[in-house]
Amino acid sequence: MQHKQKVKYKHRSITFVIGEDKSTNKYYTFAAKYFRQHKMGENNKVIIAPMSFVEIMNYLNTIPTDERWDKVNIISHGNSWTGLAIKIIQDGPRTTLETVMEVQSNGLLPTLRPGIFDEQSHIILYACGLGLNEGLMYKLKEIFTTDISPKLTSTKLFNIFSAGKTTSKHSLAYFYNSFYKPNRYLGKHNLAQHLKERYPNVDIDWLAALKRKLPKHPGQPFSYKYYIPISWTEVYETSSERPKLKTEDDIITWVLDQPEFLNLVKEYDIPLNKYQWSVQYKNYTNSDGETKPAMRIKGKTVVMSVLKELVKPGTKETFVPSLDDEEFFMTL
Repeated sequence: MQHKQKVKYKHRSITFVIGEDKSTNKYYTFAAKYFRQHKMGENNKVIIAPMSFVEIMNYLNTIPTDERWDKVNIISHGNSWTGLAIKIIQDGPRTTLETVMEVQSNGLLPTLRPGIFDEQSHIILYACGLGLNEGLMYKLKEIFTTDISPKLTSTKLFNIFSAGKTTSKHSLAYFYNSFYKPNRYLGKHNLAQHLKERYPNVDIDWLAALKRKLPKHPGQPFSYKYYIPISWTEVYETSSERPKLKTEDDIITWVLDQPEFLNLVKEYDIPLNKYQWSVQYKNYTNSDGETKPAMRIKGKTVVMSVLKELVKPGTKETFVPSLDDEEFFMTL
C-alpha cells in the first residue's frame, strides 16, 4: 500500500502596520521599527500603509498557490469597546463587530480562498485590549477561516511600542480607567480619587501616575488619554413619531427606554452620565431606496487610562508573556 506523501509548502510571513501617527504617541513608528528589527516568521515582509480591513484580506489572497502564510501580524490602535482602528473599507468606519457584519451582509467582504493557510498559520492582532472583545474576535476567526482555521490571537492588555536603548521595544501594560465628558474635565485630583475608589486593591500613586505621560523606568505607572464614541440611529415611519430631544437629560431618558441601545451601552460598562450626548435629525435611505425620517444619537467620553507595564519579578525589565498564556491573551 502506497502512502501519499505530504506536500511541503514554502512559508512566508507578513506584518501590516496599519495607521499613521497623528500625535506625540509614535505607536506606529516604533511598531514598524520593531517588526523590521525582529523577524517574526519566515520570509517576513513589513507593509506600512493605511490599508482597510478589506484590503488586508484581498492582499492575503495574493499569496502564490505553492506558498502558505506562516505569521500574519496586524498592528493597529484598538480597544475592548470599539474594536480595531482599521477602517473596515476605504473611507469607511472602523472595524467593529457591527461594521464587519454590515459589510458582510452587503456583499462587500471578500472571501479568503482555500489554500492560503495551513496548520501552522497564526494571525496575531496587536491592538490594545482586543482580546477582551469576544464578539469581534469570534467574528474575525470566522472570516479568516477557509479550508483551514488559522490560530487567532490578541492581547487583553495594552500594547506599547516605544524606543529602547538600541532598538524599538514591545511591552504589555495593565490599564486602569476613569471616564469624563469631553466638555467637563474633572482635574487630576478628582480623577485620582475616582481611580482610588474604583481600584481599592491596586497599589498605585494615582495622582503621580496622572501627571506622568511616559515612564522614567519600566513598570512606572503613567497615563494615556483617548476617546470612545458611541452612536445609534433610530428610523421612524413619520416625522411626527420622531421625538424632540432638547437636552442631554432628554437623551439619557430616551436611551433608558431603548432596550437594544441600552444593551450596547451596558456592554461598554461606562456610566451614561460620563458621555457628552448630542442628537442629529436626518433622513435615512434604506437598501430599497426608500427614505424615512431618522434620528441619530451620539455619545462621546474621554478615557483616562493609567498604564503599568509588565516587568519581570524583582527587576525593572519589561517582558511579553507567551502568546499561549490565557491570562494575557485570547487565542481562538
